[in-house]
Amino acid sequence: MPVNTLAREVGCPSCGRPAALGVDLWQALLRDPLYNGPRLLPNEVRRSAAGKLSAAYIRRAPACQGCEKAIPASSIQAVVDQAMLRCDRCAVQTWVRRVPPELAGALPDITHLVGEEPDRLAGAPAPQAEPATFPCPQCGSPVAFDGVSRACVCRFCSASVHVPDEFVYRGRRRVVAHWYLCFAPSVVVRTPAAQAVAAGLFDWEGLPEAAVDAEGNLYCAATQSRWFLDQAGRTQHKIDRVLWSMDPSLGIRWLQRDRSEEVRFLGCAKDALLVIDAGGAPPLRLASATGAPLERAGAVAPSIELSLIEQGCLSYDHDGSLLLQKDGKLQRIGADGAAMPVWTNGAARDDTGEGSCWSLTSLADHPVTLSSLASTSIHCGPDGSLYLLDGNLLARFERGGRKVYCVEIGGGSADRQSGALGADRDGNAYVIRGDRLVRVGATGNESVILYAERDALPRADMTIAVCPDGSFWLFGKEGLAWKFDPRCKLLFASEKEPRPKNPSMDEVFQQHVENVMEMANVRANACQEDLLRVHGELTRREKASKSFINKISWVLTILLILAFFAYESCS
Repeated sequence: MPVNTLAREVGCPSCGRPAALGVDLWQALLRDPLYNGPRLLPNEVRRSAAGKLSAAYIRRAPACQGCEKAIPASSIQAVVDQAMLRCDRCAVQTWVRRVPPELAGALPDITHLVGEEPDRLAGAPAPQAEPATFPCPQCGSPVAFDGVSRACVCRFCSASVHVPDEFVYRGRRRVVAHWYLCFAPSVVVRTPAAQAVAAGLFDWEGLPEAAVDAEGNLYCAATQSRWFLDQAGRTQHKIDRVLWSMDPSLGIRWLQRDRSEEVRFLGCAKDALLVIDAGGAPPLRLASATGAPLERAGAVAPSIELSLIEQGCLSYDHDGSLLLQKDGKLQRIGADGAAMPVWTNGAARDDTGEGSCWSLTSLADHPVTLSSLASTSIHCGPDGSLYLLDGNLLARFERGGRKVYCVEIGGGSADRQSGALGADRDGNAYVIRGDRLVRVGATGNESVILYAERDALPRADMTIAVCPDGSFWLFGKEGLAWKFDPRCKLLFASEKEPRPKNPSMDEVFQQHVENVMEMANVRANACQEDLLRVHGELTRREKASKSFINKISWVLTILLILAFFAYESCS
């Protein structure tokens, strides 16, 4: 999708060069309604002023400052910090830089600046332009102009002369210089879903971690990677670990990038978000509304193993406690790190025998001991119910420990991966299978609500996050995500929204090779033109020399003849 841009016609009051602007001046320029640039009609122009600097805005694509050839949006989006893009037509350099953090507040939704001076950090004033002259069309005498008035008077013949366009930009006048603000594609399309996709939230490779709170806000953690070329032309690989939140209308609430470790578990209870990283650091509690750290939660679960997370043997309850299944035992740990009873009502039963005949059907009310030979996935629903999934068996227990049902899900074993089980506040459980999504009602009735073939979903490798109202999210690899309402109507599909292309290593390298070849061709053409010019100059000089020699020869011959006749006449 093309990058939406606003072309700024900004010039230094003395020389007109496009200079780098500070935060205060940016805020002054963006204080008017012009910031909402995408709402401008095509070719609509608006002007504003800040001090002595005037600026005109118009919607147009970035172009070369030499020949006005359009600059590809993909080339601009590939710039990580600052880079020089050389035009393949005229070889003029155009500098591009990503909006730095110190300007991010003054330039919201703007990704790149195109056409600034490359020496933007030096802060030196632009050099003054030299006074220019041009020949008078009447007498040929040099005529100087001040850069203010296009009408000049020749001091020799007093002719009134209009300054030609080709001489205007050499004088001391307010030169209009085009440069560009590149908006994120999400600004062009005003839907919140498009903003989230265009912001790169759905650019992960593997499966993300996801959780939903009581209000239906989504929390997602993913690892993103991309290939790019640095300023030296080397292929670089960047890993970015992001954590973000969206509201039920798919608007972005907050976003964190460049996290130090990959998130392996997310859980939301009340106003706190529990985050467990893969690096072995203690769990971290974040404010669900802002993403800011609340406290270190090392005392909550100091011995959590990543294998428990991978097998789905860990769940975060709505009261802020952690429920886990380890070595055949159910354990509950409170927010303060102290052990808690697994069930709120009734004595815990510890009489479950181990062996090959064990199954969830043998469990009675208030179970604590499970089989150590089985890997049972657990999930705490928003109503406090506990769901145990083992193979094709699903059991539900109320908060107090009473067993509600244990049903067999037909058609094969369900996925045991983390995130394959979810539930809503009405007691409906959602189980991901290889090619379908099964919903089990509050009393154990089973129904298949989504098929992979029928609903164009991947056949494997999916996770689910269920909202309390029964709507749910499905996540796949390669940035795939879908949201459905309680009646399974599709509300959002990430692959249907436009997004900037994330090139692979081979594509980046191929583009680098093409750029090198184009620059080599430009240089070869320039060298050829120089050789032709030098050859023409030498040929011209050679002809001029021959002509001069011929003239000298004729002059000498005439002089000799004259001398001969003079000698003869004297003798």
